[in-house]
Amino acid sequence: MKTRLVLVSLCVLLFSSCIVKSIQPFYTKSSINYSGKLVGNWTDNKNGQWDIRSFKDEWEKETDPNTTLSKESKEAFERFKDGYYIKYKKKDTEASFIAMPFMVDEHLFIDLTPFEYDSDDLNKLVAQHLLKTHSTAFVDITNEGFTFKWLSEKAVNKLITEKRLRIKHERTGIDEDLVLTATSEELHNFLKKFMVSDFEDKWDNDDIRRLKPNNAKP
Repeated sequence: MKTRLVLVSLCVLLFSSCIVKSIQPFYTKSSINYSGKLVGNWTDNKNGQWDIRSFKDEWEKETDPNTTLSKESKEAFERFKDGYYIKYKKKDTEASFIAMPFMVDEHLFIDLTPFEYDSDDLNKLVAQHLLKTHSTAFVDITNEGFTFKWLSEKAVNKLITEKRLRIKHERTGIDEDLVLTATSEELHNFLKKFMVSDFEDKWDNDDIRRLKPNNAKP
């Protein structure tokens, strides 16, 4: 598996509006829960193509069993072995992600981080300014497929402004984008409260992705 990384914002790659981003993963080690139901080739409601594979299977396919792995490679495998390797494509834009499934009480979530993005047009100096962040989406599995629902930055911003939510964060860049800086444990606890809270527009409705198998009937 390639290890070259070009750091890009998930908002730029996939979304027209902004979702909640974090420096640290939204999952804790004990909350990881692999689901084979997400593996496959999918098309979303905005004509995006998703190729979701088991990270472990992809690693074993790409790694020579006779090769002596470095300490860093072994650590990477142990960290992501229960996750996914995702390729996302829309029109001529393609990107790949490492994704980790985890449980928040009885709810399944997925944590995504950019892995690789190929573009001859991406200025190297610009690339060095882009920060690899985490995002998380609630996964709603149905008989027809599943839906990704990302946390709305607008909703979380409102909670922070109204002092209904206290969580470590920073605002960065010209647009003062919200970036959470809390620990993974704090983020996981935040998600627990978020799921049981009753307020409007908690999900970024513009960026809900409904995925169906590529061979599904229209």
